[in-house]
Amino acid sequence: NENGRTPGPSFWSWLPPPSGDETETIISEIEIQPLKQASPSPLQGKPIIEKEREFNVLSIPIESSFSPLPPLQSFLEVSPVETSHSEAEHEIEVEFSTHASEAVDALTSNPDQNHPSAGVNPDGTRWWKETGVEERSDGVICKWTLTRGISADSTVEWENKYWEAADELGYRELGSEKSGRDAYGNVWREHWKESLSAVDGTVSHISKTADKWGKNAGGEEWQEQWWEHYHSSGQAEKWAHKWCSIDPNTPVDPGHAHVWHERWGEMYDGQGGSTKYTDKWAERKEGEGEEEEKWSKWGDKWDERFDRNGHGVRQGEKWWEGRDGERWRRTWGEGHNGTGWVHKYGMSSSGDEHWDEHVEEETWYERFPHFGFENCVENSVQLREVEAP
Repeated sequence: NENGRTPGPSFWSWLPPPSGDETETIISEIEIQPLKQASPSPLQGKPIIEKEREFNVLSIPIESSFSPLPPLQSFLEVSPVETSHSEAEHEIEVEFSTHASEAVDALTSNPDQNHPSAGVNPDGTRWWKETGVEERSDGVICKWTLTRGISADSTVEWENKYWEAADELGYRELGSEKSGRDAYGNVWREHWKESLSAVDGTVSHISKTADKWGKNAGGEEWQEQWWEHYHSSGQAEKWAHKWCSIDPNTPVDPGHAHVWHERWGEMYDGQGGSTKYTDKWAERKEGEGEEEEKWSKWGDKWDERFDRNGHGVRQGEKWWEGRDGERWRRTWGEGHNGTGWVHKYGMSSSGDEHWDEHVEEETWYERFPHFGFENCVENSVQLREVEAP
């Protein structure tokens, strides 16, 4: 989408028609009918449940189907790197397939134009539906549909938007955006998109992106972003970034944080070379009532880079920075040169640790993604079926 904009009107500048206006009159004259896409239920006023947070096992809120609940109520415990990434990839692929099916259903079930595209659900939720077609500056034709609604008690406003886009040169796209806000100060947005390019009818590359964000009136906020790119040559790149935060003035136990992040990424050259990395870090506001804000920070990260011959380096770092500038580092590394011996080395900034040795050990690294281009093409059924304009 151009400049990251989704097609159609913006939900954030929309105000629901007041009760008793022309839209209300139209609704009263038509048969009550439920939407295929059910609207979110109003909040039940549930308090936010705080979990024990430790940085060595990073708590990241993630919801496969986001609903208008306060952030930080559901968590994915991130532990062993390989296991968590594999499970996360499986979950995100299931979610992509679900979003694609929803988009196709919404785009192919437009209401009869002879009837008003508005209604009332049995639970009293009012809703309005709009559709449209846009031509982007690059010639891509985009068809969109959206449904907006407001709960019976007027405490929740929401929008579900879906679109497909295509041109005559082989570009195809499917996307959705679900947004909402409520009277309790909660705001949320979930954006998803997948696209492909084809040459002479053969898919050459596919990209997938997802972005979820939520915030509440208590100053708690979280975001999860995911990006994947696959090329027919075997090249692939994937990355994810998750973060969440609470009001920095919230009292927390020693060792716990107000802000925490996790990043990870993978790149494959299609010839057996690859790069991988993870990076976790947290921040904690220190001191009460001080004029100058001071923060302590700590983290753990590692990366590996191997060429197609299995030659490469693994390295990592665990670190801590105190509120007054004091620092500590512990670093480690491995050198792999295909001889059957691995050079291992490391040290800590405090001087109480140091090692440098050669160990007889086989080298292992992931040469190709376990979910690659062919898997992605096979899973993207709805995307491949988007028709040319």
